[in-house]
Amino acid sequence: MTVKPLPLEARIQRDIEAALGSEQDLYLMRNSEGRAVYYSKDGKRYFVPYGLEVGSPDLVGMLRAPMRHGPNAEWLSYWFCLEIKRPGEELSEDQVKCHARWRARGALVYTVTSVEEARKALEDARGRIAPARGRIAP
Repeated sequence: MTVKPLPLEARIQRDIEAALGSEQDLYLMRNSEGRAVYYSKDGKRYFVPYGLEVGSPDLVGMLRAPMRHGPNAEWLSYWFCLEIKRPGEELSEDQVKCHARWRARGALVYTVTSVEEARKALEDARGRIAPARGRIAP
């Protein structure tokens, strides 16, 4: 019996970006996080962090919701974030803490392992913001 290997996180992320990239109410961006290394002229090494913060989700976006319809339509965007994991993989301690901080401030943060789960997360987020009119439904 041949065991099929699990898809790499990077592949899952690419597939999700491709699948959700044409959604008209969503602007999704890749959030690479890490540390760059630079050297000065005298050889001193410097570390410069990049990305939003340690443990922040892999994909961060703005999900647009109408506040008022018609010729003078107004829109409000909500943070819609996806943490991509391989099936069976757990969040790190930094990710758990970061996601909790973001959720406490109104961000919609989901952990997903596939395009199907990402689509379900997007539908859930749309359902939570549609009735809220400026507030996220519990």
